[in-house]
Amino acid sequence: MNHPARHPPGGLSADPVLESARKGQDVLIRRRECPPAEPGSRVSREPPSPFHRTRFKVSIWLVTGACFGFMACTGFQERPGPGHAPTVTTGSGHALGTRALTVNGSIHPHGEPTTYYFEYGPSKDYGFRTAERSLPPRLAAYYHESWDDGMGGWDSWLNPSLSTSGGPSGGYVRLAEPSKNDHNHDDGIGTLHLTKYLWCGRCLDPDRDPGPCLAAGDPDLRDAKVTVWVRGNDWKPNGSELLWWSQAYVNVEMVDDPGWRASNWAYTGFLLTDFLMDGEWHKVDYRLRNDTSEWSFGGNNPTQQGGVARRYDYGSIDRVQGHLNDDFFHLTAFIDVGNPPSGSIDFDEFLLVYRNESLVFPDNGGRLVSWPADSADDPATLTDGWRHGSGRMWKSSADPEAPQEFIYAFDRPATIDAVQLHQNPEWPGKEVEILVSEDGETYTSILKQTLPLEGDPNANFAFTLDKGLAARAGHLKARLLSGYEDRHWGLGEIEVYGSGAVVSTDDDLYNVNTDIAHLTPGTTYHYRLVATNGAATTYGPGRTYTLPADHRPLVKTGAASRIHSGAAKVEGRLNPMGVRTRFYFQYGTDTGYGRESSAGYAGLQVTPRLVFSNLTELKPETTYHYRLVGENEQGVSYGEDATFTTAPAR
Repeated sequence: MNHPARHPPGGLSADPVLESARKGQDVLIRRRECPPAEPGSRVSREPPSPFHRTRFKVSIWLVTGACFGFMACTGFQERPGPGHAPTVTTGSGHALGTRALTVNGSIHPHGEPTTYYFEYGPSKDYGFRTAERSLPPRLAAYYHESWDDGMGGWDSWLNPSLSTSGGPSGGYVRLAEPSKNDHNHDDGIGTLHLTKYLWCGRCLDPDRDPGPCLAAGDPDLRDAKVTVWVRGNDWKPNGSELLWWSQAYVNVEMVDDPGWRASNWAYTGFLLTDFLMDGEWHKVDYRLRNDTSEWSFGGNNPTQQGGVARRYDYGSIDRVQGHLNDDFFHLTAFIDVGNPPSGSIDFDEFLLVYRNESLVFPDNGGRLVSWPADSADDPATLTDGWRHGSGRMWKSSADPEAPQEFIYAFDRPATIDAVQLHQNPEWPGKEVEILVSEDGETYTSILKQTLPLEGDPNANFAFTLDKGLAARAGHLKARLLSGYEDRHWGLGEIEVYGSGAVVSTDDDLYNVNTDIAHLTPGTTYHYRLVATNGAATTYGPGRTYTLPADHRPLVKTGAASRIHSGAAKVEGRLNPMGVRTRFYFQYGTDTGYGRESSAGYAGLQVTPRLVFSNLTELKPETTYHYRLVGENEQGVSYGEDATFTTAPAR
C-alpha cells in the first residue's frame, strides 16, 4: 500500500523472489537409515540409541483441499522424553516463477516448544532441507479499538464520520465512498480503495510515526485472530471485495527515505463483503491463516510507474505477517475504476489477537517472583497481553509512600533489546525505572522514563518505548517511582522484547510455509514438513510439485459462491508467471461450455492470486460447468472442470 505523502519513490532492488527465498539456505543432509515416507503417510522415526525404539501404528485424518481420507500407517518414533509428539501435515506447494517454490504445512505442537523444517529434493530421498525454525509463541497479545471517542489513530482514503451511539457497544466510525484510487498495485491484485488502516509498527520517531507500536514495532500476525463489527449502508460493491491487507517493510529503517521497499499481501481466504449487504450489524470473526493458498500478493505497477514500482517488492507472507512493521488495513480491492463501489461502511469493536513475544509473559519463561504485597490489583495484569482496560491494569494500595517494585525471573538468561511500558488511564503512573540483574542480587539500571499522562489520540497511545538496549538479564526489576495522583499509582502492560526465551506454544494448529529457491525449471520436487519437540520428531507425508518449464500462466479452478437463481460468482487461483496475463471463465450446461465471462487482467507477478467473475443471466435449477482460463504471450492454460447448480426461481 502506498500513502504518497509518507512514501517518496525509492530505488530498485534485487530479484525479489530469489532474495526472499534465500532466507532459508539449502543444506545437504545425510540419507537416513529408514526409507522415506510415501505420499499420504505420516511417520515418526528414530536415530540410533540412546533413544528408545518403538514400533507403532498411527491413524489420522488427511485433509487436502476439500477431500478427506482416513489412513493408517506404520513407522518409528523418536522418544527422548514425555509429552505429545507434534502432529504434522504437509500442505500445498506453488511456483514462484520457474526457479522457486513456496511450500506449506501445518503443525499441532500440543503446547510444546517446537521446531520445524522442510525436506526437499528431486527424489524421494529428498537430500536438502530448509533452515530449522521455531514455532512462534501463543496468540495472547491484544489490540482493541472501539471508536467511541474518535478515529483512534486510524486513517482512511474514504470520508469518515463518527457517531457516539448506535453501534454494538456505543460509538462507531462510518467510512463513505467516494474514494480516490490507489493504483500502486494495478499490475498485481489491481486498484484499491483504502477503507481504513492503522500504522501498527512504525516506532522510529514518535513525531513522524504516529502508530501504537504493537510489540515494540515488530508484531507477529501469523495465524492471528480478527474480530470486527461491520455494517453496510446502501453498499453496492460493483465487483469489489472488502478484505484484510498487510504491509511490511524490508528495510523499515528507511521509512520515508529514498530506497525503502515494502511487501503487500491481501488475505483473500476470507472476504467481508457479504456482511455489508443487508444493512444490519454483524460480528465477524476470522483467522489470518499463515497458508499462502489463502493470500494474494499485492504486487506493484511497473506498467505505469516504471522502475520506481520496485519499491513494492516481493517478500514472503511468512516474513510479512511475522514482522508486520508498517500497517494493516480493511480495504476494498478489485476496484473497477469505471464503476467503483458506492455507499458507506460502519466499523465498531475491532479486536486483534496476535503472538505475544514479551519475555515477561509467563508462558515465555518470565516469572513474577516479587511484587508489592498490598497491591490493590492483581499484578498478573501487568503481563496479561492487554495494554489497558477494566480488569487489565494494576494500581497500588492507597497513598503509596515508596517505590512499587516488581521482579521477574527468566527461565533462561535473556538479552533485552526493547521495553515498552503502558499507562493506566484510570490511575496514571509517572516515573518508572527498569533494572536488570544476571544473578538476581546486583541490579543495573537500563532506563528511566516518564510515562505520558494520557495518550494521543487515546489510551492505546499512552506508552513509552526504549529500543537498542542490548542488556543481558536473568532477572528484571520494574520500579514505579511516582504517580500523577497521590491516591494510587498505576501501570498498564509491561512488555519486554529480546532473545533467549524458549516459548510455550498454543495447544492449537499452526500454519507454516517457506520459500525454496535455486531450483531447476520443469523438475518434479518431493517435499515434506518435519517437526520436533521434546517428545518426538514427526515427519509429514511426502508430496510433489512440478515446477513449470515456461511462463505460461498457471491456473486452478476454484469454488462457486453467491449462487442465486440467475447468477453466481466463480473463482480460481492464477499465477501470471511474470508476464501480462488476462483471464476469463468458460461456462455452460456441459463440458463444451459455449459461453465466456468478460475478461479480466491478472497482472504480471510471479505469485498466485485470487481471480473471479460474476456470471449472470443463468437459468434457475440448472447445473453449470465452468473452468478458469489464463492467457499470455507464452500460451493458454485451462483449469479443471467444476460445477454448480443454480437456486430455484423465486
